[in-house]
Amino acid sequence: MNTPRIVPLIAPLCLLATALMGCGAAPGPRSAPPPALIEMEPVLVETDGAGEATVYDAAGLFAEGEAAHQAQAFDRCDATYATLLEKFPESRFVHAALYNRGLCLEALKQHAMAAQHFRRHAQLSTELRDRRDGEFRMGFNLLATGNYAEALHLYDTLLAAEDLAPADRAECHLRRAIARTHLKRVGLAERDLRAARSYVEEAYGEHLQGNELLAEVHFRRGEIYQTLTAGVPLKLPLDKMKGDLAEKVRFFRQAQASFIDSLNVRHSYWATASGLKLGDLYERFYTDVLTADTPEDFDKQTKAYYLFELRKALTPLLEQSLSIYEKNITLSERLGARNEWVDETEARVGRLRHLIEVNQRASEPDALSTDVERKPAG
Repeated sequence: MNTPRIVPLIAPLCLLATALMGCGAAPGPRSAPPPALIEMEPVLVETDGAGEATVYDAAGLFAEGEAAHQAQAFDRCDATYATLLEKFPESRFVHAALYNRGLCLEALKQHAMAAQHFRRHAQLSTELRDRRDGEFRMGFNLLATGNYAEALHLYDTLLAAEDLAPADRAECHLRRAIARTHLKRVGLAERDLRAARSYVEEAYGEHLQGNELLAEVHFRRGEIYQTLTAGVPLKLPLDKMKGDLAEKVRFFRQAQASFIDSLNVRHSYWATASGLKLGDLYERFYTDVLTADTPEDFDKQTKAYYLFELRKALTPLLEQSLSIYEKNITLSERLGARNEWVDETEARVGRLRHLIEVNQRASEPDALSTDVERKPAG
């Protein structure tokens, strides 16, 4: 992406006069110098009811907005660029200000407004590279708003273009996979993820350690199979339940493998995201099996004993989940990562430890009671 630069406000001035000299002759008559041409941005002065004046100029506002963005003062950055765009809609700084304000809005998670600014930036671009910058940021924010149909159309259009480098094609396939996943086109989404991985390898060769695109490709595939795992209900009759459980386990293993692949890329953000999702995968599998149908002919005592034995058998899943969460926290400390995935992991550790303790007490022989009720892990 291009970093906007401030264009100088004043063009070079013409020379006002030149010394006319001749050899052995008197100086000739002076001619009037041409008028000096000065190109300046407009200045706006506004006064309030008390007569207090406020002076605005586009260059100053642009510089102020850029400084606020670098300082990560995103509210001030947004407000400053908004003033520039409102007060000076014809300024030469408008194009760059649209992009920069989009970045500030994106950081503030105001994704719908960010997408609008990036769309306008792309529309005003006179160079292909600038237009692509706007389109890529627009697509990211369309996905963040849940506007999957428009995002899908955008990435279809981009992938039909011939100017994209392999890394750009990888990103387009990745983002289109996300849109397709949410639009329930899972088979096509997985095809996109395979294409994205291929283009990442073409673009970066063997230098894949820490690669953000590759880590997210694995993560998104893990999400697909985690959703498929959760979507398999365990319902009677028993023969059907056995087949459903086998399918659930198959999806579980594919999700597990993808999250581990993402972890192994060692990108700090996606590694912690995958650590959380991997622990969640075990935790949810525990809940799904524990809340599966039980035969209707079980009386109260038989049902209580069944659940007693089931909890004992399933507790290792919770212990595995807890171990993954704890390792994820250790990994985040080693990588210096602090993000929403780490916060959620820490919140789950305490809850899961408590649940394991409850299960262990409930698994003691004298704790067996006909009043045992099934409760989800979460």
